[in-house]
Amino acid sequence: MLSIKILSTRIDNITLSDALSLTDNFLADGKSHQIITANPLMIFEAHKNDASLKTCPELVSGLKNIFDTAALVIPESAGVHWAAKFLKTPLSEKIPGIDFMIFLMKYAQQKNYSVFFLGAKEEVIKKAADEIKKKFPELKIAGFHNGYFRETGNEQDVISQIKSSGAEILFAGLSTPFQEIWLNKNLEKLGVKIAMGVGGSFDVLSGNLRRAPKWMIDRDIEWIFRVAQQPWRILRIIKLFSFALKILKEKIRLICEKFYV
Repeated sequence: MLSIKILSTRIDNITLSDALSLTDNFLADGKSHQIITANPLMIFEAHKNDASLKTCPELVSGLKNIFDTAALVIPESAGVHWAAKFLKTPLSEKIPGIDFMIFLMKYAQQKNYSVFFLGAKEEVIKKAADEIKKKFPELKIAGFHNGYFRETGNEQDVISQIKSSGAEILFAGLSTPFQEIWLNKNLEKLGVKIAMGVGGSFDVLSGNLRRAPKWMIDRDIEWIFRVAQQPWRILRIIKLFSFALKILKEKIRLICEKFYV
């Protein structure tokens, strides 16, 4: 599997078809695998995290290392593809995390694999499970739990619940990069074959939020629709300018390296 680096962070150059083939292997080999759906803010956080490690390693965990050791890092957003293209390492395909999640659930239904849903508020995750069951009536839902176990102090109970459920696939809709760090830390304890962070997907799958029309998704302006529904997301958009600036600096560094080394 070919990979590229964006701000020294690994991104797999893979198509949806190839990604699904890999997950088929993951489910068959008896090991535990983490799948990351990478967006620009996650890459930016991994870059900052890696820089912090060099000066103060005892304060932070290695988010970049989590990317490096994951079984699969999917390029899920237009921003990642723009950065890759701008740095002359173009990616084959954009794979939105929610789309990949839906494909995996469809595949799990066909192959009789069971899934567990973790994340969001209690009423949201329950509604999402109900709506998913309507869409995939034969899908084995081993269980679900809200994403507020840190606040209630029952993290170990949640881990035990997931493991005892016998689920083979875990979809964790927690905040990023917390979900990536948490899954990496607890992967072997969870007893699942695939653990994938899905961010706010449960809000969409529950019907609480609408997804952007296909024409907006195809034109890479889905973010406008998201901000219209959740104005607080404008803060994330502002952070994207920092990401773009880092990419520009990296481009300049690569040009200078080419001509002066």
